[in-house]
Amino acid sequence: MTDRYLNFSELEASEEEGRDYRIAYFPGKYPVLIMAPHGGVIEPFTSEISEWIAGEDFSLYLFEGIRNHHVKDLHITSHHFDEPLALKALNQADLVLTVHGLLNSVDEFVMVGGLDLELCKKIESALTEAGFAIRKSEAKYSGKHPNNICNRGIKKKGVQLEITYALRKHLFGDETYRSRFINALRLVFFDELGSL
Repeated sequence: MTDRYLNFSELEASEEEGRDYRIAYFPGKYPVLIMAPHGGVIEPFTSEISEWIAGEDFSLYLFEGIRNHHVKDLHITSHHFDEPLALKALNQADLVLTVHGLLNSVDEFVMVGGLDLELCKKIESALTEAGFAIRKSEAKYSGKHPNNICNRGIKKKGVQLEITYALRKHLFGDETYRSRFINALRLVFFDELGSL
């Protein structure tokens, strides 16, 4: 899929905040930033999953599509995503996790990508132990581009989750299942904070 807009400035010139999209940032207690750069109806349930991971502890950034037509026009590829509030939030984050949605509507799995390879491995292990399926990231979902939004925090390396639609929908509808997923991720980040 080719993006309509190459960056946020192009999107902002043609779309209206509050009508087509909204932006939210909530600072947390710790230097961990959870982001949904394609939230709202762009990649459904990624905003909610990000909110659950962030809880009351971690910072949360959401860029959300809120209209009901041509919503994919609001998708800016992760290594072109340069919305100013997002960049400001990233400048204060040692650890960054972005939450994305894969289109797969049948299979429940996660692809873990990003330049923080050690943290990627820890997240993969934690999710596997919690009973969730991990698949090797395809190249286009690897999160390895240095300008990928997940890699633009203080450490210049982060993690992105690509979560299938089937799994996102299951997490949204099943509180017990959701708690296993969210708690596994939060524990990894609290462990990481101890080593900063």
